[in-house]
Amino acid sequence: MNDLIVTKINNLLFYVIGMRRVLRFIKSSIIRLWRKLDSVKAWPDVDFFIDNAPKKIWGGVGGESYTGWIYAQGFFAALIKSYAPSSSLKIFDFGCGYGKLAPLSEFFCNPVGEYIGLDIRQDCIDFCKLQYAHLPKARFALSQDFNNTYTEKQPTPPSFQDLPRPKITYGDDWPVDDESVDVVVSISVFTHLQEAEAHGYLQKIHRILKPGGLAILTFHIVQHPQLGPRFTSTKKTAVSKLFDFHKALPPSNNWFTSVPESPEDAIAVNMEGFENLMRGKFSVESLIRG
Repeated sequence: MNDLIVTKINNLLFYVIGMRRVLRFIKSSIIRLWRKLDSVKAWPDVDFFIDNAPKKIWGGVGGESYTGWIYAQGFFAALIKSYAPSSSLKIFDFGCGYGKLAPLSEFFCNPVGEYIGLDIRQDCIDFCKLQYAHLPKARFALSQDFNNTYTEKQPTPPSFQDLPRPKITYGDDWPVDDESVDVVVSISVFTHLQEAEAHGYLQKIHRILKPGGLAILTFHIVQHPQLGPRFTSTKKTAVSKLFDFHKALPPSNNWFTSVPESPEDAIAVNMEGFENLMRGKFSVESLIRG
């Protein structure tokens, strides 16, 4: 009897596992079909951007379709076109990740400009060098600066556990000269920087930009009283928790985190902190919420 029960349970487990595999296969097949139709039917006139979409984007912020990818290209292209000259630009992408803005180099960096993507992750830079090797105006560089969230963790011998974390140099190894860059783009970088780091990197960005240069930066900005994100339900989902910036950070307490045990995972700033960050360095041409 016991053997029979075990056999039935085992058979049931194999059945459940088998069904999960079938469902995963069906889901992945539907996603591939949807993606194919999306690229052919929804975006027939943007072959260049479709052809340059790396597989690394799937499942991330852009979701499982080309729409997020195309949206990013068009949105940032429109900003650059509106606020900067339209040709031979030198564009510096601070925190380029998998290089989603590299294709724009074909439109804004010819004939004598260039796009430089920089990141602190070796895997991102290695990927970009292969993915975009055919783009003559794009190059990529690795920075040795440290971020508690994004620096690749290395095993530390027990005897070195109490060593201070690596020094942040605020861009000392960036491959650009002062007053040499037309446009700096930094997407989802300041959302992982505490106050001192934000000021240090913004000062570096100010130095490398030409007079009148353009900086396109993204921030989480909180209001007082703090409001939750409008796109989440009342349930405590992972997204709503991420945007619950309840812990103020020193020294000014104008910076906040939703993850006190690892603050750099998600950081926001209020308007007072944001204005202090910009003061004496930048005038805000446009603050686009959303």
